[in-house]
Amino acid sequence: MLKRLLMLTVLAAFVSCGGKVSSVDEFARLVGTIQNKNKEIGERNKEIMDAVQKFNANRKADEQIVLPDSLMGLNKEQLKLVQEMVTKEQDATYKGLLNQVIDKNNQIQKLSSDLEDIKSKLPKPYVVKGGDSHYKVCFEYLTKEKNISADKANELLQQTFLADDVLEGFNIWLYYNDGVFGTFVSQGSIRISPNAFKNIIRKGQIEAAKASGREEAIKEMQGSETPAEQK
Repeated sequence: MLKRLLMLTVLAAFVSCGGKVSSVDEFARLVGTIQNKNKEIGERNKEIMDAVQKFNANRKADEQIVLPDSLMGLNKEQLKLVQEMVTKEQDATYKGLLNQVIDKNNQIQKLSSDLEDIKSKLPKPYVVKGGDSHYKVCFEYLTKEKNISADKANELLQQTFLADDVLEGFNIWLYYNDGVFGTFVSQGSIRISPNAFKNIIRKGQIEAAKASGREEAIKEMQGSETPAEQK
């Protein structure tokens, strides 16, 4: 049972009741696909921002494009403005940048649609609010939604990897069935990913340790990083 629990935790288990996942293999595939789609959306957003910054560099303030305020690309007003600018632009370089913005935005819309389709096959995640912790969300899910005793919930959580900290807007996915619990944190609606946030926290801890001369703490924190975290 413990092996199965740990396996599901590594696979990043998902939420509560009503899910349509029929097997662990399907569950793992959907988790991986969501992670990949989120990564691709982030990359397309970065490409849009780079193109917009290049376009704005030598433009007057009233001729510049306002950078997207969403992870999901340009809003309708921004997209309409860029499309109108393409028809008026005479410089081939600037026209190319504008067309690049539109193309990347279309890719984001397609990826976002694919992502929503995948999520529809899984129960809805919990959206992190101010003051939440990964532990608190999991504990309340187990005790209040699954009617598990506090002692049993704590036992399950002691065997589960939990994020040290979570940001408001992150998504926490939760899964419990037949004594098996797992949880997974994803980016949700905010710009920073859980891994990037974890690395920022780790860097801050190392800098604080350096400032206070705690060499042993530095070695311990650096030694505990996985290859993925060191990238």
